[in-house]
Amino acid sequence: DSGITAEIMPGKHVLGLSLPGYEDWAYSIITEANTAQTLPPVKLQRRYATLNVTSKPAGARVMVNGEYQGLSPLAVELRPDVPVEITLSKAGYANTVRTVSVASGAEESLSATMQPVVGEVLVRTVPADALLYIDGILRGRANQTVQLTATAHRFEIKKSGYATVTRTVTPRGGYQQQLDVRLLTDREAYLARFPETVETSTGDKLIRIEPGSFSMGSPRRAQGRQANEVQRDIKLTRMYYLATTEVTNAAFRQFRAEHSSGIVQRTTLDNDNYPVARVSWDDAIAFCNWLSKRDGLPEAYRNGKLITPVNTGYRLPTEAEWVWAARYSAGREERQYAWGNTMPPTGRAGNYADISAQGVVDKTLSSYNDGYVAAAPVGKFDPNPTGLFDLGGNVSEWMNDHYSVEVSTSVETDPLGIGNGKLHTIRGASWRHGRITELRLVYRDSGAEGRDDVGFRLARFAEAAQ
Repeated sequence: DSGITAEIMPGKHVLGLSLPGYEDWAYSIITEANTAQTLPPVKLQRRYATLNVTSKPAGARVMVNGEYQGLSPLAVELRPDVPVEITLSKAGYANTVRTVSVASGAEESLSATMQPVVGEVLVRTVPADALLYIDGILRGRANQTVQLTATAHRFEIKKSGYATVTRTVTPRGGYQQQLDVRLLTDREAYLARFPETVETSTGDKLIRIEPGSFSMGSPRRAQGRQANEVQRDIKLTRMYYLATTEVTNAAFRQFRAEHSSGIVQRTTLDNDNYPVARVSWDDAIAFCNWLSKRDGLPEAYRNGKLITPVNTGYRLPTEAEWVWAARYSAGREERQYAWGNTMPPTGRAGNYADISAQGVVDKTLSSYNDGYVAAAPVGKFDPNPTGLFDLGGNVSEWMNDHYSVEVSTSVETDPLGIGNGKLHTIRGASWRHGRITELRLVYRDSGAEGRDDVGFRLARFAEAAQ
């Protein structure tokens, strides 16, 4: 405390002080001959203490008096001889708290084994023999109760032929959680990617149709058979959507405001909820492209032709798609007529040439009364088992196909009916039809221009071609 006096040669010098437990002190000075200098008092700083913190498991957060320092293992500098609170924390483990004081300049260690916080998870699966993987490790059959640290764990439930289900589960200490999983077959998982129904901005509802194999046409000796009903074996491989009803006047007039479906002998065809009529095939595909663009889908047609490979834009159904949905109810049952397999129609079978239409059309169903002289509101009558309305009755429908009577000796896969000529195929009976020939679902017609009993319904693929 009294200081020290020393004689040193003139020039530049570095003075230093050291004392155990304190930081070294250094000072630069320039001295001159015969000139005394007095330095200010020197206060040495106590040397910091070092605490080496380790934990099991490693990677715990290290806090000193509530301030984050880093992850263990970690060397922490502390003020010497001052008690501090050390807190170690890690997800899934209970906090470890220690109070320590380390002497100046000393180096000490703190090692902590952290106690896990454990929670239970009851896993229940269908099918019951699925396998359970947790964080990539097989744990046996999925139906079991597991105890895990209260951190996020990756659960995988697997079974051959089924889509794997992955879940992230964070158990809670002292509480049992339950994880219920129903595995979907690969086919079910594929279908789950696509909604059962979709709706357009014009309000048309489309139903998902799964593909299948079937036969189009009719046997040579079938009642009412026509020459253009050649039998063809068809295989559809692409899932598609088909509108539940025909496009209405109201929907079509959003595209072409001035359109009128007309009047038949003082009976209007032009009500908003009636199917649009007097539209050509070109009018129908123009509407499809307009609606695709409006709904953010690719246009399906270019220069009056279907773009191939066919995309997911709105389009007219192919003849094969229409037959699969109408005649075979997409695999549910085979029907001779839209309403079933018996004649004449009864109840709410559909809108055909009934006794209400006498005087408007030549041939009518004398024992059937649907209550409408000509067109009727869409969806007014009973749907088929797939949920589609007016596949027979109301208006006949434009198909995507160019009209053809060619015979194929092999199975046709996803036929699009692409060809040449002005005629396009028309399917389904209309309000003008009352004869067995036209009422059959195998009946085929063709045309080039619009008619007062021809309209259309929308179709589109569920996904783009692979």
